[in-house]
Amino acid sequence: MTLPPFFYQVFDALPRQGPGCPGATRKAFSYIPSLPADAAVLDIGCGAGIQTRELAKLTRGTITAVDNHGPFLDAVDAKMKEDGVAGRVTTVHASMDALPFGPRQFDLIWSEGAIFIIGFEKGLWTWKPLLKKGGYLVVSDAAWFEPNPPQELVDFWESEGYTPRTEDQLKELVRIAGYRLIATYRLPEAGWWENYYVPMLARIAELRKTHGKIPEDAALLDMLEHEAEIYRKHKRYYGYTFFILQNP
Repeated sequence: MTLPPFFYQVFDALPRQGPGCPGATRKAFSYIPSLPADAAVLDIGCGAGIQTRELAKLTRGTITAVDNHGPFLDAVDAKMKEDGVAGRVTTVHASMDALPFGPRQFDLIWSEGAIFIIGFEKGLWTWKPLLKKGGYLVVSDAAWFEPNPPQELVDFWESEGYTPRTEDQLKELVRIAGYRLIATYRLPEAGWWENYYVPMLARIAELRKTHGKIPEDAALLDMLEHEAEIYRKHKRYYGYTFFILQNP
């Protein structure tokens, strides 16, 4: 999928490119029973590297951060240099459905708020061969929290082309793919609002001054603003759930 340049003009300036927060990264990581001291970690769809930075604090091994947008990888490199861990973190420009790695290379695969790009089920199967036996996969994806969501919310997700499943349905896909489910954890509201939508809405207001009269750009800003409003109105019905899994 090719995104318009203006999309990246919006998101390159944001601290993170999807819902999440450092506290949630740490909480999800806490469910992993143990990792080798020299663990090999793969961060898929790393974006600008907010969670990569946390993983570098939580582990002492090596991290490979992958994204298909070069400026995001540049941001990761800068953060790792700033934190003094550049020697342990390597960035790779690649698509998540064509990763340039051999089988059983990683002790931990992490993908925070990005598996929707390839699809939850496909991601589970595509990435599993990269995990060592006994290795862990941690992903977060959209899920329904309550039944009978309002039609406005259903219509929104249909327009996005990615309809959430219930947590139980996602757990069944985990079982079919042959993983052991260790735990699930719901991203708290702050990961959506304070850490993601508040900076995004400020960025939208800024860009309307220069791009508000360009129809295609204004349409993108309208769409993103609508997304934030949908979450504000209907957050009880959906959110992101972390799945902490093990390759047995």
